[in-house]
Amino acid sequence: MSRRVVKGTVARRPYAVGSKSEHEAVVLITDEGEFRLQRKGGNPFHDPSLEKLIGKEIEAEGLVAGPSFIIEREIDES
Repeated sequence: MSRRVVKGTVARRPYAVGSKSEHEAVVLITDEGEFRLQRKGGNPFHDPSLEKLIGKEIEAEGLVAGPSFIIEREIDES
């Protein structure tokens, strides 16, 4: 895991299509790629606080863990 600050647009997309983990996920689309979003301590499959961010551009600090970005602190939301 690596700690970093990322900036991008929040969207809902299919995740892990064709696997047992398949679901609609809230993702952050950045210049570097796409990360499945999760809040530290939050439910990885359904988090109403992340749902509210869909369509917004955010900057957040957190941990990159494989294909996921775990938000520890939001820096900016527009």
